[in-house]
Order: sequence, then C-alpha cells, then structure tokens
Amino acid sequence: LFFGAGYIANAILQIPDTELTLVALSPAIFFVSIASVMRGYFNGRDRISATAKSQTLEQIFKTALTVVVVEIVVMMYGTNVKIMAAGANLATTLSVLLSFGYLALYYKLYKRKPKKPLRRIKQESAISIVKRIIWVSFPIAISAIMSTLNKNVDSMTVIRILKEAFNMPENQAILQYGILSGKVDTLITLPLSFNVAFSTALVPTISAAIAVGDKKGASRRISFSMLLTMIIGLPFTFGMAVFAQPILNLVFPNATSGAVLLQLSAFTIVFSVLAQTANGALQGMGRIMVPAVSGFVGLVVKIIS
Repeated sequence: LFFGAGYIANAILQIPDTELTLVALSPAIFFVSIASVMRGYFNGRDRISATAKSQTLEQIFKTALTVVVVEIVVMMYGTNVKIMAAGANLATTLSVLLSFGYLALYYKLYKRKPKKPLRRIKQESAISIVKRIIWVSFPIAISAIMSTLNKNVDSMTVIRILKEAFNMPENQAILQYGILSGKVDTLITLPLSFNVAFSTALVPTISAAIAVGDKKGASRRISFSMLLTMIIGLPFTFGMAVFAQPILNLVFPNATSGAVLLQLSAFTIVFSVLAQTANGALQGMGRIMVPAVSGFVGLVVKIIS
C-alpha cells in the first residue's frame, strides 16, 4: 500500500488526492495484523474484556488524535484538504499503534498470572495445529475480505458511473462519492460497532458449548444475541430513515447534504447487524464457509447492480 499508493489513487480509485492518505494509513496494516492475533488469543482464553478495552481505547485515541493532528496540520499548512485527510488517517495509524501497545502490555502482565489449564483432548504436533488454524482461519479471512471488498466496490464504481453514464464533471462526482463514503457510510456503520461485541463473543461461547454437547445452551445464546441485535438495529434503522436531515445537521453542521442517501441506506442497518451476529454464530458452530459464500454472493450482486 505504501509503495503502490500512487497507482491505487490514480488508476484504481481515480482520486489522485488520496495518495498521501493511503501512505499515512499503510503502517496500520502491520499493527492491525498482530493485534488481531492477540485479540484472538484473549478471546480463546475467555478474556474478551481485553479485546473490548483495546477496541474502545482505539476509538478514543482515534477521535482525540484526529482532532489534534488535523489542528496541527491546519496551523502548519492552512486548510489544505489533501494534507488534512492524510493527517486524519495518520491519527488512525497512531491509534492502532497505541491499541496494539495496550494489548502487548496486557499480554505481558497476563502471562505472569496463574491460569486455569485448558482441557487437552489429544496431543497434537505443531504442524497439525498450524494446518488446523489455516483450515479454520482461511474461510473466516475470505469472509472478512468479502465484507471489505463490498465496501470498496463503491470506491471503484461510483465515480466512474457518475462521470461516464451521467456526464458529471469529475469534481462533482468526487463530491457525491465523498457524501456517500464520508458521511452516509460513517453513520451507517455506527450500529455495527455497537453490535460487534455480540458477534465476537458468540464464537468462543458457542464453540465451547458445542464441544461439550450443550446444543440447547448454544441455541439459547444465539437466540439471545439475535434478540439484542434486533434491539440495536431497528431503532437505528428507523431513526436514521425518519430523522436523516436533523442527524446530518447535528453531526455535519457545515456540510448537511446527503439526507436522501442516508434514508435509503438506513434500511440496510438491520440486515447488516443481523448478518454480523449470524456470522459469529455460524463460525462458532464450525460452519465457517457459509459467511464466506454469502459474502461472495452479496459482492457479485452489488457489482452487477
């Protein structure tokens, strides 16, 4: 991403001003990867609070650092939008680094504490364990990639379609895409960040219940999580559909356009959060290919649409 930022910005996204932003964001990939493994370890050890706290701290750092870094950029370079955007994404990289630092420190302290021994079912070689990890993680990774690609379809198609099919000037096309990605998508993904706890917690709890043959317990956990997901999703869906313009006025007082787009997108919220929880349940049940296949189908439908 660091060395290919120019090509991605100019050829793929067709937004040349994003090159600096991609460069600023690229170091985050390294720390996100290691932090994900550490979070997986803590989830497997039933220390889900470590994951939750690290993600919460990451959001707090991101919010605070974005304000600080952008203010520093404005003082040094004036209101240069390109550099301000890069600064905001540099804040994201720094917040990921700090979140990783918290996990590393927590792991160091956690190792010193006496832990409940894990029930060993059978002895396995390291190669056998690695093979099983790859066998399980590959479909889950594919599912996550499909989700990311689903979002990136807009970045590769919207501007092109607006320019070529509607003869819209490039600056106007970029502006419209900015409304979609910068405002609407940001608001639409907010409920997913609230709901992520259920989908994350479901994987180890359901797999543990199924491992000991407690299918009723697993079913109860899934039903309860889906109920809570509906309680989160429905108010967000109808709230954003009905109060789209007041929400934009409140959150983006200097750029309030995009109400119709928000109203249309609001109806995806309830399905997105239900899919998020269902994916966690399916992965906990060992049906790890189902989310990947459904994600692929959704991606194909979106590209054709």
